[in-house]
Amino acid sequence: MPSVALLKFTGYKLLNNISDTGKALLIILITDIFLGYHSESGWQTLLEIIVEHYGLQVDQSTITIFICLVPVIIDACVKLWLFKFLPRLSPKVANIFREMKRH
Repeated sequence: MPSVALLKFTGYKLLNNISDTGKALLIILITDIFLGYHSESGWQTLLEIIVEHYGLQVDQSTITIFICLVPVIIDACVKLWLFKFLPRLSPKVANIFREMKRH
């Protein structure tokens, strides 16, 4: 448990030293990498590697359904967090996202 607390503390220290614009860029970059529409083949490759690592048979239809559902659900949760809870934590980052949404 102390290692988890240390990891959280280090993460908070790193995030606090980044400017608000840097935080916004980091959030956009991470969500685009994992949730962008261009990442379907990345999800498929990752899932195939994980399934094959455990010696299971790769079922393309199951992987396709997973890719259709899970990234969309994660994307919805991230957007909810960005526009509902993030303004309470950092008003400057929320203003940056509002400006981006207008354009």
